[in-house]
Amino acid sequence: MDNNNHNIRVVELFAGVGGFRIGLEGASDAYETIWSDQWEPSTKHQDASLVYVARFGREGHCNRDINTVPTSEIPDHDLLVGGFPCQDYSVAATLSRSGGIEGKKGVLWWQIYRILDEKGEKRPQYLFLENVDRIINSPATQRGRDFAIILASLSDLGYIVEWRVINAADYGMPQRRRTYIVGYRKDSTVARRIEHVKDWLYYDGVMANAFPFTPKENTQSDFTIEGTIQEVSNCFNKGRQNTPFGNAGIMVDRQVLSVDAIPDYEGPIQTLGDILVNEQFVPEEF
Repeated sequence: MDNNNHNIRVVELFAGVGGFRIGLEGASDAYETIWSDQWEPSTKHQDASLVYVARFGREGHCNRDINTVPTSEIPDHDLLVGGFPCQDYSVAATLSRSGGIEGKKGVLWWQIYRILDEKGEKRPQYLFLENVDRIINSPATQRGRDFAIILASLSDLGYIVEWRVINAADYGMPQRRRTYIVGYRKDSTVARRIEHVKDWLYYDGVMANAFPFTPKENTQSDFTIEGTIQEVSNCFNKGRQNTPFGNAGIMVDRQVLSVDAIPDYEGPIQTLGDILVNEQFVPEEF
C-alpha cells in the first residue's frame, strides 16, 4: 500500500485492452494502475495497445516485448495482475549464476517469475493472474505438471496461493471457464488472516467469498509438491492419468489442499447478448 494516498498500486502485464484495469478500477477507487505492458508479437500493428492507450492514456503504458523490459523499468507495486498465455512451462535450464530457473524462450510465465524474483524484497504483496481452465490438467503427457511448476515457483518466492476454475456463467456473468490464481505474500495483511487453511478454502477466503461453492463429495486431496523446480518439471505426476488438482485449492509452503467445487449461486444473470453493442453501431470494417 502507498502510505501517502492509500492507493493499491497495480502493474498490469499482458494487458490486452485493459480487462483487469477496468474490473479493478471499476470496483474501487483504491486501485491505481501505474504501469502496463501489452505487446502482440505476431503483428506489426499493435491494435490492443492502441485501444488501451485510447482509453487510459499513454502515461505508464509500455508497448514492448516483456522479455526485453528490464525489471528496473517496472515501478514497485502492490498488486501484479495479468492473463499470461497458456504455453509449455517446462524448465529448460538451471541458471547456476543465480540459482534461478529459465523456461523455453518466449514462455511468458517465466517473465512473471523473473520480475517477482528480481524485485526481491520489493516484490508485490499480491498477485491476481488468469489462464485457461485446462492449465490444471496440462500437459497430456504429465497431468498437472504445468500448474505444479507455477505453484512451486510462487511458493519458493514466498507466496501463499489459492485458485479457482470458474465458469462465470454459473455466477451470472457473461464469460466462460477460466482459471483465476490469487497470491498473497506471507507477510501481507491478507496472508496473516489465514488461520485454518481448509476454512479459508471452503468458507473464509477471498475466492470462497466471491464465488461460494459446495465441495463435491470424495474429491478433496492433500499433497506436497516436492523437489527442485527442475525435478517438478521432470517428475511431477509422471505416469498417472489424472491431475491431482481439483478446480479449487490453496497452497501454503508447497502443501496443497484442493477439492472440486460445485457453484452455489442464486442471483441475477447477465448473458453475452446483454452487453454486446448493437451491430448497427459497429463500424463496417470491424
